[in-house]
Amino acid sequence: MSIKKNPRPTKAAPHSAPSTRLGSAGPRYQMVADALIGDIERGRYGIGDMLPPEVEIAEHYGVSRYTAREAIRKLTDMGLITRRAGIGTTVKSASTQSRYMATISDIADLVHYTKQTQLKILSEEWVRIEGELADILSEARGQRWLKFSTLRYPAGSEQPISYTEMLVHPAYERIRERIHEAGVTIYRLIEDLHGEKVSEVRQEISCIAIGKKVGSLLGARAGSPALYVLRYYLGKGDALMSVSINIYPQNRFKLSTRWRLDYA
Repeated sequence: MSIKKNPRPTKAAPHSAPSTRLGSAGPRYQMVADALIGDIERGRYGIGDMLPPEVEIAEHYGVSRYTAREAIRKLTDMGLITRRAGIGTTVKSASTQSRYMATISDIADLVHYTKQTQLKILSEEWVRIEGELADILSEARGQRWLKFSTLRYPAGSEQPISYTEMLVHPAYERIRERIHEAGVTIYRLIEDLHGEKVSEVRQEISCIAIGKKVGSLLGARAGSPALYVLRYYLGKGDALMSVSINIYPQNRFKLSTRWRLDYA
């Protein structure tokens, strides 16, 4: 259900329809943001139109004002809307910017991000952890791990946002049986097939110059800058389950994180 347009920015009429309750899959602010994005892309709200106030959005979707505010902030980061004090929230674009925006603050956000993108698996092989791989996985030096080379795409897009190599502990090699299924993730397959759950994700971010091989796969110029993101997936007892090595070309990906302080 779409929220009814507010024809007069300064005097928003309350909704007469019952509130739209959201499901339980993914962060609630993201689901509200997705619903509003859909309304904008379908023309429910045109460029120059005002979105309803936060309180109306919160009431309509049965969420808190904080959740509604986070959804609005995501649309702002994506370049769809602009907010001005005393005026309100105005639609400024009918489509998102070319870069993909990911807001990740916990594992639930990371799960939602992977569901909103899709992987194209280029190859799979067993590799020995040595050389550069040993710098990433020093505790596994000399071991043989399963490696998948992939490209990650936003849903519905033909331009990849990253080249990703995924290294998986040999104890979980059964994931090869289902890795080619649409919409799967490594950690969900490990959970389904081996009964192990991810308890922690550690992330390291740096900047590199794209190499010739990866640049060719991504359609990016060799030597151009890119984000280099390592994600370590740990299970019970901090046991390392898998590692993803992600290379994001400039202007295709934006990572937003947030920390909320709760004072006693």
